[in-house]
Amino acid sequence: MNIFLLLLTLVLSATASADEARALMKSSLLRHAPAPFVYEEQTLVLSNGLGHYSVRTIKHYVRRDNSGDKDLMVVSTPHDASGVRVFVARDAGNGGRRGAKPSSSILGSDFLVSDLEDEQVDEFRYEILAAQYIEHIKHLVLRALPMDNARITLTSATERIIFLREDNLFVSRIDYHDAKGQLSRRQSFRDPRPDENGAWRASMILMENIKDDQRSLLKIDRRVHSSDYVPASVFAGLS
Repeated sequence: MNIFLLLLTLVLSATASADEARALMKSSLLRHAPAPFVYEEQTLVLSNGLGHYSVRTIKHYVRRDNSGDKDLMVVSTPHDASGVRVFVARDAGNGGRRGAKPSSSILGSDFLVSDLEDEQVDEFRYEILAAQYIEHIKHLVLRALPMDNARITLTSATERIIFLREDNLFVSRIDYHDAKGQLSRRQSFRDPRPDENGAWRASMILMENIKDDQRSLLKIDRRVHSSDYVPASVFAGLS
C-alpha cells in the first residue's frame, strides 16, 4: 500500500470513528431526552475539606416549546439569598442563547451554568475511548473536545470524558480536564430512576472540585413533568 492510500485509509477510519462517537452521544440524548416541562424542588449542599458547608433550597423551572428552551433556577432559602435567579434561554430556529454566561458559577457552587445545560452536540468533536467499569457496570467512554477556543473560554474545560452505561446509554459521570490535561472537576449522576416515559433521571448530581477540595451536591427532592407547573408567565420579563 502506498503512502497516499495509507493516509486515506487512516483519514476514513478516523472519520468513521468520529461519526460513530457522535451517533452514540445523540442516541444517549434521544433515549433520555428531557421532558418538555419540568418543575423541581431542589436542595443544594456546598462543602469543603475543612468541614464547612452551606445549604440552599431552589425551585427549578424548565420549559421547552415552539419558541425555544427556557431554564430558570430561583433560590428559596436562605432568606438573605431568597429570590436570586439563574436564567438561560435558547431560541428556536437559530438557537441563539441568552441569559447567564456558561462559565458562571451556579449560586456559588462548583457547578457552572454550562454543566446543567443540555448537551450541544454540534459544538463538540467526539472520540471513542476504551470502555471502563464504574461500580461493576460497563461504561462506554467518549472524549468531547470543543470545536473552537471560544467554547473552551466559555466553559473553562479543554476536554470532557463522558461515561455512558453500556446497557442503556445513561450518562453516569463526566470528568472535566483543564488545559494541562489534569482532572479539575468530576460530575456524577446518582440514584437514577426511570420517568413515565422510561428515560432515566438522576435524583442527585454531585460535582467534585478536585483542585479546590470542594463538593457541591444537588438533590432533587420533588420533580413534576407538567405544563401547569411551568407556565410561560414564570419567565415573563427575563432576558
